[in-house]
Amino acid sequence: MTLQAVLPDEERPHAPSSATGWNESYSFYVVEPTDRIALLSRMGVRPNEGIMDVGCDVFVSDGGLLAARHVRPQVENTDDLEVEGVRYEMVRPLEEWRLSYDGPAHSLRSSRDAGDHEAWHKSRLERLIVDLVFRAEAAPAADDAWPGRFGQAGRFTGEIWVSGDEYRLDSPGIREKAWGTTGSTLPRMRRRFWARFDDGSALVIDRRIDDETEQMAGWILEGGEMRALHELRLCTETEADTFWQKSAEFVFRDDAGREGSVSASILQIAPLPTVRGAVRVVVCSSVASFAWGARRGIGVAEYLHRLDESGQPLLPVAEHG
Repeated sequence: MTLQAVLPDEERPHAPSSATGWNESYSFYVVEPTDRIALLSRMGVRPNEGIMDVGCDVFVSDGGLLAARHVRPQVENTDDLEVEGVRYEMVRPLEEWRLSYDGPAHSLRSSRDAGDHEAWHKSRLERLIVDLVFRAEAAPAADDAWPGRFGQAGRFTGEIWVSGDEYRLDSPGIREKAWGTTGSTLPRMRRRFWARFDDGSALVIDRRIDDETEQMAGWILEGGEMRALHELRLCTETEADTFWQKSAEFVFRDDAGREGSVSASILQIAPLPTVRGAVRVVVCSSVASFAWGARRGIGVAEYLHRLDESGQPLLPVAEHG
């Protein structure tokens, strides 16, 4: 696994294949450490399915969650990235993006209720305003072990308003772009971590197991140097009587042969259910604090579990991190 150069043309829409599940997606992740407000937002263009969809999840420090979900018809790939008022605008390729939204969002008192249909049914509608600019702090990183995607460390500036409460952001974060088809079904499991540290370092890890394949990709930014990750040993502790992640320890080795050890502690979690056909999954999105030696950081830990008929993960967390 080695890192590849990313050219500005990769920011433009790619020609879709004939596969039904082909998708071009754009993702942005930021956690403001003082007020601990976090934004996780992703937009996907799926022309062969005839739709664009977007999600904006905002975690607030009192434990609550705001979620906006919108869909629009779309039969061609496009760089007009706007769905029901949620807009991603490329200002300069590989350098600057703008995110904006002013509209309704469902509000849960506790993000832990995200898997409860009745809680969503009773949720309040609140006004969510997002006006953020992402500016790159490093070159984008693409790993040849997982083609058709890249990530980039940067800084988010601007504001998020939640029902009249203003949160000012000047915080490091991560963005990603991906295109292609990752398989005909949802994965059996997926573990993803994004973290930014107090010295400007960054860490991205993504491990996925499908029915027949296993993939691991990742990169670190340290001292201005980008390096690919080659190995990962992950151990996760779950909350009592659940498969929700509580903490994690992982050891990685980079392409220079150096090892690093990182611990993650979950601060807030939202177990979000998804159904595609007869396949059920739960995506446990969470805000987490990270420690990497003397470095301290904050970011996101996301665990996807495909469920069996009893509602338990097909791949037990204890055996698969």
